Amino acid sequence: MMNQQTPVRLQYWPASHSVDAPDQWPDSYEFDSVDDAVAFAMTQSPSHREVAWLRTGDGEVIKYPGILALWQLRRA
Repeated sequence: MMNQQTPVRLQYWPASHSVDAPDQWPDSYEFDSVDDAVAFAMTQSPSHREVAWLRTGDGEVIKYPGILALWQLRRA
């Protein structure tokens, strides 16, 4: 289970790219928690949230559907 209070990186990369693609990851935004990164991804304008990916410290990748689910849980 993902730790909600560990540092994460928020990056914007089109879904057509694989996590394991040889391309270098674009610059990231650093956050202290998953909750902070999710809130940023879902509230920024222009958002480009559909190409947002979160990368946790342990290497887990959360793409937009997961970010959206976490946002909806937070707001419930």
